[in-house]
Amino acid sequence: MVEFLLIPAYSKEEVVLPSEILDTLSPYKSIAIFAAVQFIKLENLLAQLKEKGIKTITTHGKRTSGKFQILGCDCYHESFEEDVFEADAILYVGDGLFHPKALLLAQRKPILLFDPIAKTLKTISLKHLEAQEKKYKGNLLRFMNAKTIGVLVSTKPGQSYLNNALLLKKKSDKEVFIFVDDTFNYANMENYPFIDVWVNTACPRIGFDDVTAMPKPLININDALEPEKALVRYERQS
Repeated sequence: MVEFLLIPAYSKEEVVLPSEILDTLSPYKSIAIFAAVQFIKLENLLAQLKEKGIKTITTHGKRTSGKFQILGCDCYHESFEEDVFEADAILYVGDGLFHPKALLLAQRKPILLFDPIAKTLKTISLKHLEAQEKKYKGNLLRFMNAKTIGVLVSTKPGQSYLNNALLLKKKSDKEVFIFVDDTFNYANMENYPFIDVWVNTACPRIGFDDVTAMPKPLININDALEPEKALVRYERQS
């Protein structure tokens, strides 16, 4: 059995909001805070917001170990220990867009991004998801009408959900083929022209982020197990 040793690698610099960014946040009465694991030591930032009279609300992804921490696959509303999304604003501390886009998918409102390295603040909105969600909704409709589906199962630790694939095969009225591999090469999927739609059981961001690159329709296992409910949800969001 393979053993893993996780070693925290925190930023050596304290996370502090520049005065002009702190002033930008001042109108908010409450802010939900999330961060990349490198920047979860946020005592100074929390003190700054408290001094401004801003209530801070905290939680973390269910599969993380630290307060504020989020994974890129935490892209569903139920991915978090507590529901904090009624806050006036959501602030993500970190660089890059992969993690904050998970928040955007989970709660459907703009995310404030503070980059503690560049000392900048910007916002991402639902416009960043328009192309993906339009394609995904179409993929979901094609799944509902498909006759043959291919289910992708990863062998990577933390992303291996063969039981979900078997459950889909058991309850589906479609012809189901299960494909197991360590790494998925989308070009190789063209070798199976009889597959109408693919279903991803690994990280759900594969189903969202990679839909525009896939040669055939792809959806996530959560939606494949309850496609009618999923379609209603996406219709409501559009």
